[in-house]
Amino acid sequence: MDFSGNDQKAQLIALHYANQFNEVEVIEIIKNNRSVDSKKTAIKLAKFYWDMLDASIDDYEKKKEVLGEIGLQYWMERLLNIISGYLSNSGYEEEWEKVSDEA
Repeated sequence: MDFSGNDQKAQLIALHYANQFNEVEVIEIIKNNRSVDSKKTAIKLAKFYWDMLDASIDDYEKKKEVLGEIGLQYWMERLLNIISGYLSNSGYEEEWEKVSDEA
């Protein structure tokens, strides 16, 4: 996944929630230490995005600060584009669409 330039904060936010959920495999993908190489892993990453979005909304409603910010809408939109684009480019667009439809 490409977290270059201004998207480095998006990576930190994704890592924050991946650590909070104890998603070791997702952490490795976000850190670019491994890639998505199966439908199962693609589904796991897609589900992670939607779980992270729900958690960020909950944090906002509780006025909880995450990495110096309250309200992560901009970063959730960036992460939507980054993760969905990564899965599509890796050949897992169908898995992304299926999980998104169920979210």
